[in-house]
Amino acid sequence: MLRCIYQKEKRKGGISMFSQPFLVFLQVAESGSFSKAAARLLVTPASVMKHMNTLEGRLGLTLVRRSNQGIELTAAGQVLCQEGRKLFQAGETALAKAREAERARGISIRVGSSFLNPSRVLTDRWAPFREAYPQYKFSIVPYEDTKEQILSVIASLGERIDVLVGAFNSKSMQENAGYLLLGSHRLCVAVPKPHPLAAKEALTLEDLHGEHLVMVKRGETELLDHFRDRLHQTHPQIHIEEAGYYYDVDTFNTCEQQGKLLLTLDAWADIHPSLCTLPVAWGYRIPYGILFPRHPSENVRGFLALLQEKGLAFPPEP
Repeated sequence: MLRCIYQKEKRKGGISMFSQPFLVFLQVAESGSFSKAAARLLVTPASVMKHMNTLEGRLGLTLVRRSNQGIELTAAGQVLCQEGRKLFQAGETALAKAREAERARGISIRVGSSFLNPSRVLTDRWAPFREAYPQYKFSIVPYEDTKEQILSVIASLGERIDVLVGAFNSKSMQENAGYLLLGSHRLCVAVPKPHPLAAKEALTLEDLHGEHLVMVKRGETELLDHFRDRLHQTHPQIHIEEAGYYYDVDTFNTCEQQGKLLLTLDAWADIHPSLCTLPVAWGYRIPYGILFPRHPSENVRGFLALLQEKGLAFPPEP
């Protein structure tokens, strides 16, 4: 136990309920020698002696007598060891109670939610685990995913919003945030309802010949750049138009008003009531997942780790 706590405090720089020198002293008293204490703490004997000298210097007390046979606690050392162990146990009990209080209060994960990227994608997936992990609560934070604002929302993750859920596979987005995969959406085409193709249940690539297909601008999403190149090589009869690097609601409105087709996702089928979202025989899918701050809080890190442990999320391929 002492070794585990000492290693944790060593990584944190010794800022805690128990200083590193005090923990070393307790281990020395328990072990009966500097070398045995060093072996248990996974440090050098010289490091143990340095901590002991530091503690004795701070307290102005001699705590141990050194000899060739090992060490012996002085009267002051015996008292400090006895009372220190009581303090140590009391501290552990207090910490356990504090953690239990935190669990009872709940850990709030602030999930961003917008028209194109609703929070229910995550909350619905988490639903089967709510009973087993009642400490995690979701606080839904609305935001506007307009073309002008989306990158600033992502860059400020951790301030007002902890995580976002959606098809965030653009280079700029992933440069500004961490990313975990949840799954993939089918790449579809949204067709204005007055358009002749809207009567179909599914589309072929030949159906798109002569049509204007709106999609995101080249250079931001590698998968869609590859898709565009293949489309241009094999079906040059499809006229591709660019809509900027990101979609917003105005993108859907413009396509409906101008009678153009829109490259979209099956997850966005209900975004615009005057557009029909139809599958196409090309087999392309777009990954979606969770964006989170580059340096998430301890609570957010714990939640993300739990998602991976339960097989709900996984790191993207390098």
